[in-house]
Amino acid sequence: MVEPVGLEDALRYGVEAEKWGFDVVAACENLFWWTPGQSSVWDNFTVLNAIMNRTKKIGFLTAVIDTVKRHPAVVAHMVSTMDNIGKGRISIGIGAGEVANYGPLLDMNPPKKPSEMLTRIREFITVTRGIWNSTLDRPFNFNGTCFHVENAYLSLKPLTKPHPPLYVAGLGPRMRKLVGEMANGWIPLTYPPEIYEKNLTEIKQYALQSGRNAEAIDGGLIAYTAVLSNGDKARKIASERGRLDVAARPALLRGMGYTRLAEQLEDQAWALREGPLTEGLSTRKEIHERAIRDIPEELATRVNVSGTPDDAIKQIEDYIKSGVRLLVLWPPYEDKDVLEETIRNYRKKILPYFKKT
Repeated sequence: MVEPVGLEDALRYGVEAEKWGFDVVAACENLFWWTPGQSSVWDNFTVLNAIMNRTKKIGFLTAVIDTVKRHPAVVAHMVSTMDNIGKGRISIGIGAGEVANYGPLLDMNPPKKPSEMLTRIREFITVTRGIWNSTLDRPFNFNGTCFHVENAYLSLKPLTKPHPPLYVAGLGPRMRKLVGEMANGWIPLTYPPEIYEKNLTEIKQYALQSGRNAEAIDGGLIAYTAVLSNGDKARKIASERGRLDVAARPALLRGMGYTRLAEQLEDQAWALREGPLTEGLSTRKEIHERAIRDIPEELATRVNVSGTPDDAIKQIEDYIKSGVRLLVLWPPYEDKDVLEETIRNYRKKILPYFKKT
């Protein structure tokens, strides 16, 4: 039986990451998501805080939290607290969220349209920063579509000035425009280098149009990774995840030149992104298998870092050339043996290479 990674493993890896030379520990979260063979999900902030208290230098990133189940004032308070505890080591990544984060919470009034998601993220950023900047003499007031705040004053301010960096995990053109206008960084999931570079350039153009310093926007990316001495095995593992990710992104497939495949998957993309809690496990499995069966391995591995250590080094260099400055590596948590070898290859071969360059 393949043993998945559990909570204690995650804490141990997070603490040891500082010793190994990593710059940042990132944690994602889903409130209700679960599939057979997967370990239990956990709370993002609680785990990061536990690791923070056992380390001294390494940075931390929520990658990412949604904007539905937590009010931005609560997030501002939590991040301010962690920023003071960790002496300025926390950054916050936010996204539109998935059904797995808030589906059963019927009183949360989640966004139902892309335009509503965009409005919610825009207001979330505005309220979070407004709360951070509030004073007794000038409390924060905001009357938006999603959030309404009156005379709010947060006494505990972030240690980081003017505030901790705020990354947005947007994918579509309107979300990229928002990143250029408001965010400190961009942290999407699943991109080939050439399309990432094109989209990041677009974000920087929006920043310039908004009177911002385009170079101050940090280019981040979340990428699945499996790195083994057996490169074919690593690519096979990574391609399984890559197929699922690109199947949910018809627009990305079109950009990669797979127009016919994108058309085939258009109707299933929503179910892949939002369906885990609305369908039974057998139905979900059928949807996933149907969606990914025609996606070639070559396509699926263009959006991750996989193969041998030498392969991974080349792929990371391509991402760096495309503008990625914060690469969040998502290892294969489903199999602890594969995870351990992947981490070992990063620690002994890949990180030392980039430390010297």
